[in-house]
Amino acid sequence: MEVKEAVKKRGRIKSHKRYQGVKVLNEIAPKIIIEHCEALGIEPKILSSCLAVNPKTIQRWKDGTAEPNESAQRSLDKLEAIYQLTARLLKKDAWRSWFHSPNHTLGWESPVDLLSRGELEQVKNVLGMLEWGIYS
Repeated sequence: MEVKEAVKKRGRIKSHKRYQGVKVLNEIAPKIIIEHCEALGIEPKILSSCLAVNPKTIQRWKDGTAEPNESAQRSLDKLEAIYQLTARLLKKDAWRSWFHSPNHTLGWESPVDLLSRGELEQVKNVLGMLEWGIYS
């Protein structure tokens, strides 16, 4: 079975890489990452702004009729790392609230506001601070 077939069939391949200390599966199907973003309350419109692509492109990735380019895939990998860190740190019922609430550390902006501007690193850094018990 080829790699792309395996990804479409199972959603991922068991191969890992690290993104700033968070282990992320390589070749996670974009569909799975998009579903994880939806679980965090990140709407397709915000996701398209974050990835600098048309919302229809995201739908094609989700449908499996198109694949992201290298730049978009790197951003999707970062979003997956954010999802995995969030899942590890917060209870599931708090995910949406955290992503949509103003945050002091982010200058009273919500994480979703930053994601809509493509500022994934800042959101990941705040989650990293939470992980280490540093919250200002």
